Amino acid sequence: MSAHSSLFSRPVRVLSASADPALRHSRELLLRSQGYEVATSLSKAHAKDLIQSRPFDLLVFGNSLTRNACLELAKDFRNQNPQGKIVEILFARWESPMNDPDATAVGPEELLAAIHALFQ
Repeated sequence: MSAHSSLFSRPVRVLSASADPALRHSRELLLRSQGYEVATSLSKAHAKDLIQSRPFDLLVFGNSLTRNACLELAKDFRNQNPQGKIVEILFARWESPMNDPDATAVGPEELLAAIHALFQ
C-alpha cells in the first residue's frame, strides 16, 4: 500500500483531529509508519487553524470530538479544499457518522484500507 496519491508524487497530507491524546498519538504513529505526512490537532480550534494555514488532502477524526466539532471541521476542510477527503472513525459498525464523510472505518486496519481506497 502506497502513501502516495496517484495524482501526486508526494505523500498524502493528513490532518488527524482527536480530543484524546492517546488516540491522537497512536493514529499519528500508525499513519506515519505507512508513509503519510501527518499533522495532529490538540483541539478543535487548533484543527481549524491548521486547516487555514496549510493544505491537507485528508481529514481524519472520530468520536472523541463532539458532533458539532466534527461538523465545523468538515465544513472548514471542504471549504478550504473541495477535493479533499474525510474519513470518520466510528466506535462500532452500527454507529452513524456525524457528518457526510467520504469513508468510515472501525479500527486501524479499516482506516488504512479506507485511505488507500480514496487515494489509489
